[in-house]
Amino acid sequence: MSRRGLINSSRYYDARPRKSGVGIVLDVILDDTHERVSDTGLGNEETKKTGLIGAVIVRGAEDTTTPDKDLIPIRPYDQNIVNLPLIGESVEIIYIGTQKFYKRMSAPNLNRGTAVVNKNKDVNTASSNDVDDSSNYREASSTGISSQSGGGDRDTELGEYFEESKVNSLKLYEGDKIIQSRFGQSIRFSGFNNTENVLAPTILIRNRQSDKSLEELKEGSQTEEDVSFDGSTIAITSGEYLLDFIPGTEDTPIDTQPVYQEPPEELNGDQILLNSGRIILSSKESEMMFISKGNMQFITDGEITIDAGLSGAKIDLNGEYRTTTNDNDMFFLGGSGRIFLNVDGSEEEPLVRGNTLLELLEQLIDEINKQIFNTPAGPTSPGPTNAAKFNEIKGKLNEFLSTQNFTE
Repeated sequence: MSRRGLINSSRYYDARPRKSGVGIVLDVILDDTHERVSDTGLGNEETKKTGLIGAVIVRGAEDTTTPDKDLIPIRPYDQNIVNLPLIGESVEIIYIGTQKFYKRMSAPNLNRGTAVVNKNKDVNTASSNDVDDSSNYREASSTGISSQSGGGDRDTELGEYFEESKVNSLKLYEGDKIIQSRFGQSIRFSGFNNTENVLAPTILIRNRQSDKSLEELKEGSQTEEDVSFDGSTIAITSGEYLLDFIPGTEDTPIDTQPVYQEPPEELNGDQILLNSGRIILSSKESEMMFISKGNMQFITDGEITIDAGLSGAKIDLNGEYRTTTNDNDMFFLGGSGRIFLNVDGSEEEPLVRGNTLLELLEQLIDEINKQIFNTPAGPTSPGPTNAAKFNEIKGKLNEFLSTQNFTE
């Protein structure tokens, strides 16, 4: 069958959008407590119409007569990527076959979009009078600003708890693909966002615009991701993209300086940066591996702790092992277990207890100094003739005791 014949066939379903329009959002269905997602009344076990969650109540630009309660909820155009509008925000109404869907309309103000407080009240008179307000409605839909100060008897904010805040849009580079939310989150897929504008693919994921840029920039100005001062950030970069990364924050910088290994002078090339106020890496069921071809550094102003509650630890080094405590005490606590130095446990040559050895040697010298020998001529005087030398040695015995290393 030819394509023309297929199109004319009654069995052919044309899924192409046939027309579109503009509407104002009167209400947003956020969860199953909304009155539109109610039980059917057939019984307490009846399933709610949860498929309506994410839908909105919209009044089309040409509709000034249908009561609010009779407006049919419209679902998002893409249920897998829901971009919820606010009450009073303009949306595009898309028709596919006999079904209607909505899409948010872009606006310079990322946070508020096209929403205006009471816009749905100002442009809708269907519930209160018969005045034709379609001209004012169309103006509000296209500009986001209503020219009417009254109309209707409702007083509607942008939402139940939504609060408007300042958000600056991101600077664009040629070929960019950017996803920006009304709250300052963003994902950038870019190739030329570097100082030389040469191809260096990057992915920048940002949770929040930095307080620094919010304070410095005017409303409507463009901003750029700041991996050091934005909220939680994941930067996946390559090539000539240079990470302008500063450890810590502007108010609380990292004071600890590396001793054995200096960080690289420039952070470029294939790399991944995770930067946040707190980072939690959790392996729920199996191993966690850290593998590095180059050096591995741990730098912190705080304390490093490792707790292996159910098993021990093994460290295999092929180079010098050095621990520096910078005039602080060091403890190796084995409890009732044994500590082996340079042996694997198959050979046991115990270490000497210094104080115990000192006490025994002092007792030995005292006994030597008290020795009496029986001779044919009778017992000798107590002690050897060089007792003074023994006493001199006794006075130096504590010199073999370490002042910094101790054992049990």
